[in-house]
Amino acid sequence: MSGMETVLTDTVKGSMRILSKSAVIENDINNMIAAAKQDLSVSGVKKIDETDALIIRAITLFVKSEMNYQNRGEQYRQSYELQKQSLCLAGDYNTEEG
Repeated sequence: MSGMETVLTDTVKGSMRILSKSAVIENDINNMIAAAKQDLSVSGVKKIDETDALIIRAITLFVKSEMNYQNRGEQYRQSYELQKQSLCLAGDYNTEEG
């Protein structure tokens, strides 16, 4: 696991008040983080910087929706979809660096 993945994993876990260091839980969250990144990518987000506040927010919303956090999974999914749409339309995120 990369250093950035560890930071992002801890950030997502913290947002859901998960204190456990269980490898099973962390693996599950890491898989959801990877799925969120892939979903953003196939939707047109070209710049997925794990230190960017909007990217972190989108990934966190995705994971919360997948885990049905506080029984509000659908609400988190709607928020994620709006965040993703905003990122897809923003020039800073939908063009390749170079």
